[in-house]
Amino acid sequence: MTPSSRQEDRRSGELAEFLTILEHRILALSRSATVLDRQGDHPPRFADYARTRMLTTECLAFSIVIERRVEMLPDPQRRSEAKDRFDSLTVLIWSTLMDCSLKFLRSIAEEEHLPLGSREVFLHEIKTLYDAHKILTSERYRGKVEEETLHQQKAAERILNEIIERAPRLLDLSSSPAS
Repeated sequence: MTPSSRQEDRRSGELAEFLTILEHRILALSRSATVLDRQGDHPPRFADYARTRMLTTECLAFSIVIERRVEMLPDPQRRSEAKDRFDSLTVLIWSTLMDCSLKFLRSIAEEEHLPLGSREVFLHEIKTLYDAHKILTSERYRGKVEEETLHQQKAAERILNEIIERAPRLLDLSSSPAS
């Protein structure tokens, strides 16, 4: 075995380990999304939302590292296999993220009065849902996105419309910030 093939084997093994770690982090993200479900009359706490967002950021940042590693694999066969697994995990991240966003937005939509900080969260979630839609409908992931996820996108649109109707000032971006 040549030094370059040993190095490639090491890189492939490391990449496989990274993909497994990412998969576990996505599962942790998915589990954390359950705390965003409304519990009776109690909406999810902002701390639960923040914890979920932190896990999301970790998954997305780690994805950047992994994607670079996939691109650097010299063997086309290994690169193709790693890219396929990475693409499946990317779809899983964004599907999970959309689910988290929907749960939180549903909770906000059910509130009589929107909690403090809702505007910022709402704006962030609009961007998240836009990014999720853009990624999950891209050609690269065609055939990997489950039908349920596509239905969730439609649900997100309905929830956003409901929130906008209840609190149109959330999107009033023309006003200057409070002094």
